[in-house]
Amino acid sequence: VSDAPGPTFRDEMYADYKATRAPTPVELKAQIEPMLAIVGALGFPILRVAGVEADDVIGTLARAAEALGMDVIISTGDKDFAQLVSPRIRLVNTMTNTTMDREAVIAKFGVPPERIIDYLALMGDTVDNVPGVTKCGPKTAAKWIREYGSLTGLVDNVEEVRGKVGDALRANLSSVLTNRELTELVRDVALSAGPDDLALVGWDREEIHKLFDELEFRVLRDRLFSTLSSAEPEAEEGFDLDGEVLAPGSVRATESR
Repeated sequence: VSDAPGPTFRDEMYADYKATRAPTPVELKAQIEPMLAIVGALGFPILRVAGVEADDVIGTLARAAEALGMDVIISTGDKDFAQLVSPRIRLVNTMTNTTMDREAVIAKFGVPPERIIDYLALMGDTVDNVPGVTKCGPKTAAKWIREYGSLTGLVDNVEEVRGKVGDALRANLSSVLTNRELTELVRDVALSAGPDDLALVGWDREEIHKLFDELEFRVLRDRLFSTLSSAEPEAEEGFDLDGEVLAPGSVRATESR
């Protein structure tokens, strides 16, 4: 799953969303389309939806697969995806070799998956330039949510919150509620394909030859064909992170940024 070019609904909702990020280097931009072309030619379906982020597409796909009784692994290091964790949806961070289920979410953040959106709304996110409540760190955010049950419960009883952090909360209520909308993943994006349509298919060998010639990846192409063509998986199977075959009724979404 990859971000589509152009703005998203979050940019329209909050003009400064991700405004502090440096522009994507021109050299990197030039590589995105060829990379996606290669991935597609190798048989991996690609989903890109204009107006939303890759995160929203993955959230929609994960929930759709869950509804079909599939087990879902989302490969990402992004904490926002903790809101999707359920008995059938887990996160895998291949950089740290860790897996996150419901118990792991609670252990890491102090709140369950269904309250992650509230937690992030209070804390904000410097990476996305989403300002949180001044002086409200992870421990305070988790404490408030446990005490009041949810962000709604906290807002309904905001006058009870004492100290400077309580004053900061009251002064930033409107931005906190906007934060919640910004951090909540959309789970009903209109997709061109559902979980049942996304099985791995065979390589397009002619297209691979063409792309690798154009990109002058000739040595890589020869190595690819000599080492992998004999081990190409069947379309109805995939492989998990340990190399074991996944059952046909399983799906894993990997985020590309």
